[in-house]
Amino acid sequence: MTELNVNTGGELIGKKLWDKHQKDEYTHVDNYKEAICINCFKKDAAAATVMDICGECAGKRGREPLLAKINDKMYGLCFFCGKYQFHIESINARLCHKCHRRVANVTKEYNKKGGMLYTDPFWISMRKKHGKDWRHIFNDPTKSIRR
Repeated sequence: MTELNVNTGGELIGKKLWDKHQKDEYTHVDNYKEAICINCFKKDAAAATVMDICGECAGKRGREPLLAKINDKMYGLCFFCGKYQFHIESINARLCHKCHRRVANVTKEYNKKGGMLYTDPFWISMRKKHGKDWRHIFNDPTKSIRR
């Protein structure tokens, strides 16, 4: 039997945060590394990770199994619905293996297409509007609107 070693680290802030999470029934991790998944809300083997979530997806999932909110972003890719949205939050939460695979597929598709410049609707529209030389137009100092 593999038990979870909770005495690793050594930072006092980490121990305080760990104690806070262990006291809450939604963020508690047992000795078999089972915890509640933020996506499907089932108790299964789960791993904590940092991901971006939009307000709509966060409202559907609730705040109970959330470990920590890291920061707010004005615009970005939601890892749960796979769409670009405004008001994105970076969160730390636990996902089961099945839900972790769903999030990984969204990021894999994002990387396969070439990242932000080839998946973001704004940059796609800029390429359509300015043609194949759109990068040169945006980087050309003689045509800059900021001078």
